[in-house]
Amino acid sequence: MELHTERLVLREYVLEDFGAVHSFASDPRIARFVDWGPNTEDDTRAYLEGCIAAQEASPRTVFALAIALPGGRPVGSVGLTLDEQQRGHLGYVVGVDHWGRGYATEAATCLLAHAHNTLELDLIEATCRPANMASARVLEKIGMTFTGVRPRDRFVGGQWSDSLVFAAGSSSSEPPSVDLF
Repeated sequence: MELHTERLVLREYVLEDFGAVHSFASDPRIARFVDWGPNTEDDTRAYLEGCIAAQEASPRTVFALAIALPGGRPVGSVGLTLDEQQRGHLGYVVGVDHWGRGYATEAATCLLAHAHNTLELDLIEATCRPANMASARVLEKIGMTFTGVRPRDRFVGGQWSDSLVFAAGSSSSEPPSVDLF
């Protein structure tokens, strides 16, 4: 699977992406916003192997894609996971050196459109930590609506953290759940 935006290529991971992925997955500045990391080399290797295995699953329920500049190494990751109710759970991470360039917005917009138009999902959900207001702004920019706060939802940086919850598509009476990479 490969998706294109104006500036980016969203593509399947390959094992050769290890160095680029590890450079952002091992960064403590990213780990403060997510419930994983900073990754060891083994963590990153296991992540990539899981992404590659998911590419072959049938039916496919995990779409973990590299965010790359055309012809370049990954600068981040964007993903969509389908749950048992066929709701999509959107997540993304962009390396610190590439923050502030609109890559998260561009990649998330593209994958959200793919989820609605190609996968025909009615509801896409996402969360972010309250301290990560840049991510909350991305979710709003791509058309997701803030639906509430889930208290003490994720264990981040050695302590429990609330999650800001966002949704796009049809409404649901069930509380949404997802974590951003």
